[in-house]
Amino acid sequence: MARAGLQKMQGTQHARVDTSTATFRLSALESDAVHTVVEASQQTHVKLLPNHHMNAELELAGFHFTCNASDSASVMPIPKTLFACTAMYEVRGADEACFNESVLHLLREREVGRESLAALVAGLSATDCEHAPSFECMPDDDEVEAIEGLMSFLAHDRSDRRVWTEQLPGKVGVYHAFVRKNTKDCIEHKLFIVVSGSLPFVDDEMYRLWQDSCTSTTCAQFVCAEETQWLRAATVRNHNRVAALVSDALDLPLTCMIDTEDPTKARRAAHPTTVTFQHDIYLDSSRNAVHVVNSGCFLDKSQNGVLFEMHAGEGFWLFQGPTDNAGGNSYGTVFNSSAQGSCFPSATVRYHEKFAGRGAVVVSARKANAALLCEDSDDAEHLSLFPEEAFLRRCEMLGFNRNSPVISLMPVLAFVRKDVV
Repeated sequence: MARAGLQKMQGTQHARVDTSTATFRLSALESDAVHTVVEASQQTHVKLLPNHHMNAELELAGFHFTCNASDSASVMPIPKTLFACTAMYEVRGADEACFNESVLHLLREREVGRESLAALVAGLSATDCEHAPSFECMPDDDEVEAIEGLMSFLAHDRSDRRVWTEQLPGKVGVYHAFVRKNTKDCIEHKLFIVVSGSLPFVDDEMYRLWQDSCTSTTCAQFVCAEETQWLRAATVRNHNRVAALVSDALDLPLTCMIDTEDPTKARRAAHPTTVTFQHDIYLDSSRNAVHVVNSGCFLDKSQNGVLFEMHAGEGFWLFQGPTDNAGGNSYGTVFNSSAQGSCFPSATVRYHEKFAGRGAVVVSARKANAALLCEDSDDAEHLSLFPEEAFLRRCEMLGFNRNSPVISLMPVLAFVRKDVV
């Protein structure tokens, strides 16, 4: 009998599976799934994150995967929503004010705000496939004409080949928080716009592309492909543009600029305070390795804190890093982790009928929450994990300093899609 099969029968841990930061004992489904992942190649390694679970499609989630860059791309467990991310945008307040008074306007005119946000959501939902972002939008270097007497990099235009319309994310809305300053001499009230999700149409294209080419390309080639790089940037650009639309709809002062990669040069995009990916992938050239993180982010690529998606009624948590005395990051620098490609969880666990709840389970009915704008069919109870001491201890092992604050971003007015946590 093969060793891997014997390990499955005996329930023993695979040599290339690290469960040191797993919050719970692996279920039978998780154990089978993680063994399947590492058996794809002898150079693979999987580390379970504190939010490890099986998603609604019974796919393993909440892990950090590593393989050799020369391995076939088929060994990588690519998620269907590669590069889903959460972006936070700070709403400007009065100079030196400890309270952002824009929240008072939203609370006084709550129904007007709900109608404005609902109209924006309806408009984004109505986008047809013809105007949705796709790989057809990618800039084509061959179409750039050389200009005589001008260096090529000065004439180079990386604008999209065609205009695309913003896509409705999984969550979008206004959140507020009380933040202690680094000097610890006062607490400030701040207001944020938060956008979380991915680009569904391009996600499908990306997943099909990986399925069609994974046996004929290496992991390194897949990571470095133009389509991969464009999707990562386009997801953040979409969130930036959606945030600008929210600021206009709700009359909130936000730092915005022109999306220079839009062919019309007319689309406004907000400047994010913090961006945290929920899934990500990158090539470590120095070690000839490829890293994939699922339901987590790479710490060395996460600046100004790490956003953690909680259940809809709770909002988001912002894990702050060490105080940044030089770079200007209000919510801290990179966490204290020296491990190469170190990761951190970026979302809680959504339980479902195929994967029962464990730990501290929160049961929430969204339509009962006045701060949430839900879909008409979203009338069921949602079950999710509420991170407690055991979870936070594992986060500490991943580089988070428990002396650093965790900021709670509470919803003031937010749209939440039915299929998200």
